[in-house]
Amino acid sequence: MGLQDELQLSKLPSPGVQLTLQIMLTREAVVRLQERLFEAHGLTIQQYNVLRIVRGGPPKGHPIYELERRMIYRFANVTRLVDRLEVQGLLKRVQDAKDRRVSRVVITPKGKRLMDGLDGPVQDLTGRMTGCFSEAECLALAGSLEQLREHCFTEEAGQFPERAVVTSN
Repeated sequence: MGLQDELQLSKLPSPGVQLTLQIMLTREAVVRLQERLFEAHGLTIQQYNVLRIVRGGPPKGHPIYELERRMIYRFANVTRLVDRLEVQGLLKRVQDAKDRRVSRVVITPKGKRLMDGLDGPVQDLTGRMTGCFSEAECLALAGSLEQLREHCFTEEAGQFPERAVVTSN
């Protein structure tokens, strides 16, 4: 379904607005598919994200602030997510050997088994979602989105170069 039909727009907005709307709608579509997969395994997307970070981290674990920095969905309350995953036996906190004020989060054997079991389904889902593109198209689109994201970070920092505004008299 086209953007105009899906959002019931009387006319298409500017190309930049079309792109922004397409990105937002695509994000929602991807999240819905991921939510369905993770919920079938008793997880939320945010919990999966924390488990993914911890599993890929150093054996001594990550402090909470490091998890927050690495999250994809940064609005999540990471401490609460870790608490819930700890209750499920998927993560545990261990005291930092060098700084007793800091606890590190490590994955448990149960958490590792869950994540290892999700590797195949996540890869399959990703393959189905991106199956409409060739490998080269996937890489090109990923590069374009990275360029856009970096440009947005520049805007967020207030560093966009001023553009000359052309007016007609």
